[in-house]
Amino acid sequence: MARRAKIRPLALRRMAAHHAITLFLLVGLLASVPVTRGDAARSAGAQQNQLVVGALLDLSRGWTSLGRASRVTLRLAAADANVTLARRGSPLRVELRIVDAEGEPPVALRQLRRLAAAGVHVVVGPQKSSEVAAVRRAATKLGVVIISQGSTAHSLAVAGDNVLRFVPDDVREGEAVVALMRLHGIDAIVPVWRRDAGNAGLARSVRRQIGALGGRASKGVPYAPKTSMFKGVVSSISGQAAQLRAAGAKHVGVYLAAFDEVVDLFHAARSESTLQLPWYGSDGVALTTRLLDDRSAAAFAHSVGYPNPIVGLSDSLVKRSRPLVARVRRRLGRDPDAFALTAYDALRIVADARQRAGTSEGGRFRRAVVAAASAHVGVTGRMTLNRAGDRAYGNFDFWSVCPAQAKFRWVRTFEYAARRPGSGRIMTRAHC
Repeated sequence: MARRAKIRPLALRRMAAHHAITLFLLVGLLASVPVTRGDAARSAGAQQNQLVVGALLDLSRGWTSLGRASRVTLRLAAADANVTLARRGSPLRVELRIVDAEGEPPVALRQLRRLAAAGVHVVVGPQKSSEVAAVRRAATKLGVVIISQGSTAHSLAVAGDNVLRFVPDDVREGEAVVALMRLHGIDAIVPVWRRDAGNAGLARSVRRQIGALGGRASKGVPYAPKTSMFKGVVSSISGQAAQLRAAGAKHVGVYLAAFDEVVDLFHAARSESTLQLPWYGSDGVALTTRLLDDRSAAAFAHSVGYPNPIVGLSDSLVKRSRPLVARVRRRLGRDPDAFALTAYDALRIVADARQRAGTSEGGRFRRAVVAAASAHVGVTGRMTLNRAGDRAYGNFDFWSVCPAQAKFRWVRTFEYAARRPGSGRIMTRAHC
């Protein structure tokens, strides 16, 4: 066995000092190497040729059906935009940064600030009006352009801010709902709504418009967002419907503006025989899978009609969007709704605007987004914006819960074809 050489402590100290001096000289040498103009230019060019688009979506909680579908359509839009840019010979590339708003306005605000701190100047989302309300002022201060694919509250239609909404607001959706109610002969309604900006706006719009046409509305039944026990809500609906009938109403309906909590509400309502009335819903429930997956809630929804409107596509646009819908279905496991397809259009418009403006910052970029939107004809049709930066009008499809063998499915039962803001007609598409 070879003998190990003994290293004396003094030798160890000399070796350590030698290594330290060598490391110090090496660091100094590297630090002294100048950064050339070419290096700086390449770094600046890389930043100039990258468009970072944020996405603020409900992924773990909240309006997850739209959030998860939008995640898929946005990823496809980014990939398609990069293919188009490369084909045109442009060095610009799109990068997507997706964060979870968790269905909570404070979380949406916190996530927006994080995106802005990371240098993001344009964000698709948030989806809900309560979330948009929470981020609106901060977005303007931070210089971030917000493009919502789901917010409809008319109270957020503010000209000149940094919020653009590529869907019609609740005034337009209210027109569609009231048109269907009138077709069914409804002369009075009990409005019921989740107490948040978007659903409160929808209830207010429907109440106002049915009143303008000579109908009546009760004072309504709002409930808190965290409500899980609906016995009191159901009792109030029943009582107000009885009051309307006592006052002379012949055909009373219930208008419900809500999200997935309708499942719990319907559990409470199905034992009330007085609530076997025509029910009408809102975009927050249309095409949700949670209602279909609960057999008793779905059975109640079917028994009371319960058509839910959502921004729709004309027959020509349905045909045009089929290739994209098929790609989404393969990744998502279901068809995307028009809101999720609007997210796709939003990102393609943002990429076009960045090319037009040469920047993704400031008022110049916001104006470029508006100009690009006005010239864009995408999978959801022509994107005509009004003075507030919202989609001026659009068609609405009504979806109803219908039995399908031992399960339930959504069926497009009616369509509201808009001619212009304030004018349209109802067409029957199918029956359960």
